[in-house]
Amino acid sequence: MATTRAVSKQFLSVLDADRHNALGFVLSAAMPLAVFVVANGLAEINGMVPLFFAPFGLPGWMGGVLHLASLPLFGIARWMVVDRGTEGRSAGWWLVALMAGMIVHPFLVMPLDSLVLSILAFALLVLGLGTMVRVGAVDPKAAMVMAPGMIWAGFSAFVGLSFAAAWSPPFAVTNSQAAA
Repeated sequence: MATTRAVSKQFLSVLDADRHNALGFVLSAAMPLAVFVVANGLAEINGMVPLFFAPFGLPGWMGGVLHLASLPLFGIARWMVVDRGTEGRSAGWWLVALMAGMIVHPFLVMPLDSLVLSILAFALLVLGLGTMVRVGAVDPKAAMVMAPGMIWAGFSAFVGLSFAAAWSPPFAVTNSQAAA
């Protein structure tokens, strides 16, 4: 008598970034960059280009490299905490929100004025610092992996707020000196 057995193959399980082996590590680091590439393609179809923070006369591509280098770090930090129970999964979702904000941020530069853009950069910094605290409670090493990306985001927010304050009416140090 012949019997049949249904075999269920989950082909998408290969893309499981939560697995704790070398493939999961690589996928966790690469997926945020892949999402940025897809977002960039969709934005290019609509005529938008990402603009990156590049201070001190650095070329724009250097700012892009520094900004995009934080995405794999956040993905690796997520990979480090996501299997650590309820707190780890919660911290993982906070990291996903941070990565989404970091992906969308360069596309919002062109339509926003400098004050709103600097407030957005500061809000992203606050989200990142809160995420870093949540991640640090689960795994301090994962929070340290996030640190270079958060330093760059903090520097961006600080310089952006400094420039916006220098040109805004309540302070207007730059405007008053230019008028004299």
